[in-house]
Amino acid sequence: MPTTLSTKVTQTVAGGNVSGKLFSLFGADPIGFSVGTEYRRESSRNDFDLLTQQGLNGNNALPSTAGRFHLWEGFGEVVAPIIQDKPFFQSLSVRGAIRVSDYSTVGTTYSYNFGGEWAPVEDIRFRVMQARSVRAPNINELFQAPQQNFPSVNDPCIGVTAATAGTLGTTCRAASGVLANIAANGGAFAANQADIQGVTSFEAGNRNLQEEKGDSFTAGVVINPRSIRTLRNLVVTVDYFNIRIKDAIVQTPLQYIVNQCYQQGNSDYCSQITRRAAALGPNSAGSLDQLTTSFLNSGGVKTQGIDTVITYRQDLADIGLAGTLGLRGSYTHLISGYTVPLPDADRDYFAGEIGASRDRFTTNLSYDIDGVGFTTTGTWMSQASLDDQLTGARPGTNPLYRVRPQFYLDSQIRFQTNDGFEFYVGGSNLLNNKPPYLADIGASAGQDTDAGTYDPLGRRYYAGVRVSF
Repeated sequence: MPTTLSTKVTQTVAGGNVSGKLFSLFGADPIGFSVGTEYRRESSRNDFDLLTQQGLNGNNALPSTAGRFHLWEGFGEVVAPIIQDKPFFQSLSVRGAIRVSDYSTVGTTYSYNFGGEWAPVEDIRFRVMQARSVRAPNINELFQAPQQNFPSVNDPCIGVTAATAGTLGTTCRAASGVLANIAANGGAFAANQADIQGVTSFEAGNRNLQEEKGDSFTAGVVINPRSIRTLRNLVVTVDYFNIRIKDAIVQTPLQYIVNQCYQQGNSDYCSQITRRAAALGPNSAGSLDQLTTSFLNSGGVKTQGIDTVITYRQDLADIGLAGTLGLRGSYTHLISGYTVPLPDADRDYFAGEIGASRDRFTTNLSYDIDGVGFTTTGTWMSQASLDDQLTGARPGTNPLYRVRPQFYLDSQIRFQTNDGFEFYVGGSNLLNNKPPYLADIGASAGQDTDAGTYDPLGRRYYAGVRVSF
C-alpha cells in the first residue's frame, strides 16, 4: 500500500519590545538598548498510516508522535560605545544581553552574552565574546514514540570461545544463544552476514529531559581595507572558537551501549540489548537482535577550532570591464572535539572522524552580467577515519580505516527576465566523485557509505524557474 504521512505543526507567538538610545559616554555615540517579552506555544503531530506504524508497509516501524509546550520569555540588550575617532581608537564598544525563559517542560532557564569590539583604525576590527546559550528539548526529543532503525554495530562477542576469560567472555556467555552458537561453530562465536545486517534498534523520546547549556568563547579579527581603493570590497575574518555544551541532548550511541555491556560489564546497558536465544531463519543463535536507546542529557560536547572567511565582490566597470565578480572562500580547521556520552564517562574524541574532518574548504565564484549569472562552488574535505567506537583505533592511526580527501564541484547558470521570471539550470558533483565505499575498510554492518557526509548519488543535473510577484 502507499505510505501516507499527515503532519500538523502550529506555533503561536506574541511579544513586544522597546528600544532606543540613552546617554553618551566620553563623546561617543549614545548607548543603545532593547528590552522586551515574548510568549510562544508550539505543537506538532506526525501520523503515518497504520501499516507503517507497525512496520508492515515496506518501511521501518514509525509510530505516531505528538506533543506540545509553551514558554514565557523576557530579554534585554545593551550596546555601549565608549571611545570613537581617537588615535588608535577608531571605535571601542562593549555589549551585553540576557534572556530569561520559563518553559512548561523544563522550567526556568537563563542565557546571556557579553563582549566587546575594538577598531584601532577603520580597516581592522578585533572582537571577543563570551556567551551562555540554552536549548530546551524539542517535541521529538521529548515525545517521540520508539522509532525503528537498522544500525551498523560491531558485536564484541564475535570470536569469543568457551575459554575466553575476563568480563567480555563472561558477559557474552551469559546469553544462552551465545553458548549454542559457540558449540555449533567449532568452539568460537561466529556471525554471518545476515546477523551483521539484521540488527534492529528502537529510538525513543524522553519526557524527563532538561535543557542543554552551551558556553562559548570566540575571539577574532575583521580586516576590511576600505582605505585602499582596489581592496575596499575585500573582507577577511578569522575567528577562534571554543564551545562546550553541558547536558547535551543526545541519543546514547548504540556501539557505546554494546561496548559498555560486554567490555565493561555494565548491567544497565546490557538491559538494552536483546540476543536471539535460538537460530531464526537466516540468523544465528546468540546474534544481536534488538537494541534500544533514547534521548538523554549526556556529559556534554566540546569543540574548538578556527574559522576563516574571505569575501570579495567587485563591479568590473571600475577596471573597464563588464559585469560583477564575486568570490567567497571559507576554511574551518577543527583543532579538537569530543563528546562525553554520559556524565563521568570517558571522552569519545571525534575530530578527524567521518563527518568531522580536520580541515574543510569551500570556495564560491560568481559572475553576473545583464540578467545572466554564473556560479560555481567547490568543496574539499580532508581525510577522515571511521568512528573509533566502531574500530577501536584512534582517528588517523590506522590507514585501514581511513578515507581519502574528497572534492565536490557544483555549478549553476541563471537567466532573469524583465517580467519577474528567473530560469536556472545546474549540476551537482560535476566531477562525478564516487562516495568512499566504507564496507571494504572495516565497516562491518552493511552501510556502503556515510550519505550524511559524502555524496552518494554522483553527477546529476537540474533545472527550474522562480517567479517574483
